[in-house]
Amino acid sequence: MKKIKIVGVVVVSLLLISLIIYASTHHYDDSHLRLEGKRVRVPENYFVVDDCENANAVYCEKILEVNGEKQKLTFEFKDIKDNGYPKTFVAKINGNEFYKRDNLDLEDVMNLDYQIFLNFKVMDDYIVFTLTDGDVGRTTTLYAIDTAGNVILKEHDIDDDDMLIKDYTDFITYKDNTIEVYASKLVGDYTYNNVSICLADSDKVVEGYYTYTLKDGKFSKKQTKKITAKEFISNKGIICSED
Repeated sequence: MKKIKIVGVVVVSLLLISLIIYASTHHYDDSHLRLEGKRVRVPENYFVVDDCENANAVYCEKILEVNGEKQKLTFEFKDIKDNGYPKTFVAKINGNEFYKRDNLDLEDVMNLDYQIFLNFKVMDDYIVFTLTDGDVGRTTTLYAIDTAGNVILKEHDIDDDDMLIKDYTDFITYKDNTIEVYASKLVGDYTYNNVSICLADSDKVVEGYYTYTLKDGKFSKKQTKKITAKEFISNKGIICSED
């Protein structure tokens, strides 16, 4: 009987120790987060920033070094509505705002209002990155900002006739003082101007590569490769009906 009591005490002690360790190391769900006196209802991954530091569901800090000096970028949801969802998203560098998104409707449109910041790169005096506003495709913008928050480059429409950055691929490459961007006029690889790519003129340019070159504090753009409808259909192995 004495042994049973001793074993019981040991088991209880181990359980208590386990609970203490769990409580001190467990990352609690962000539903417990309060902001502006309101319970936040933003699930994880409603915004994404490469290599976030000091982050929670509504805030992220990112440190980058420009010309030997550390620069602090912050990304945060603000203006919490009564239902717990935020109305505004703001991004700043060193306290200076460079991006703001008002009238968010995360509770209803969800992924249409996702805020995704990727592909950060320091180029001379500037920080280059991409912002994808929603995850439904063709919503990416290429940005370059300085350390005071001034927007030096903002490219969404890369060229005429709905040529946009082709996200969900390896669409951006950095090399020395250049940025190469892959862009497309197609939706979902098959639709061009609201009809099948098979109906496009064979010599119509439907995709392309563009190179941005930084020189003397300015970016210049040049189309470096064209992909016609005929080439695209061949590259993708698309079989078009002859009807």
